[in-house]
Amino acid sequence: MSNQTVSNADLHALADTLTKLFEGSPQETTVLLATQQLLLDGQGVAPAQIAARLQLPQETVTALLHQLGVEWDADGNVVGFGLSLTPTPHSYIINDRQFYVWCAGDAITFPVLHKTSAVIESPDPINGVKIHLIGTPEGAKQVEPSTAVVSWMPGTESLNNIRANFCNFTNFFSSVETAAQYVAQHPGLVIIPVDAVFQIGKLLWEREPIKSLIAELEHQE
Repeated sequence: MSNQTVSNADLHALADTLTKLFEGSPQETTVLLATQQLLLDGQGVAPAQIAARLQLPQETVTALLHQLGVEWDADGNVVGFGLSLTPTPHSYIINDRQFYVWCAGDAITFPVLHKTSAVIESPDPINGVKIHLIGTPEGAKQVEPSTAVVSWMPGTESLNNIRANFCNFTNFFSSVETAAQYVAQHPGLVIIPVDAVFQIGKLLWEREPIKSLIAELEHQE
């Protein structure tokens, strides 16, 4: 795989890695999806709320949340799990409500999961240039600069502390050139186009069994 391009085969391989990760961690995946749906209300979420939604013991849910590395507020509520109420470099505005996300991958793919468009802004960590785009369930639109790309960690093996092990390395860049500088500092990363990230999200969120799980949780609202 070159640093500049991702073939269709490579794209599916990257998506398969994530899909197997989620499929192999069904309880963790369910907690993630339920937490995100509750966070969309714009307030911190108590573990008891998540436990009630999933009909699981609260202690089980709390232990999983700590294991997964979510963000907490001072009152013991979850305020970030991919989608965040606290500022990160990645601004994510949906339905005129300010949210943030943990990484470029979240920003591009969450509109598929959330079934709505998002106004996204994120800085290139090398030169500080702001990348702007509209994330939609049909793809990333109005990407500026048009040369923007994303760094990607292809070998993610666990959902535990996924922010530290995956999200923190998945950033927007204004060009392949600045992305290459970042990748040189972090061996193992690859550089992929914005649209390829969206396609990975489609392959992940719209494939069974995750698609049915999302629909089931939405039905419980």
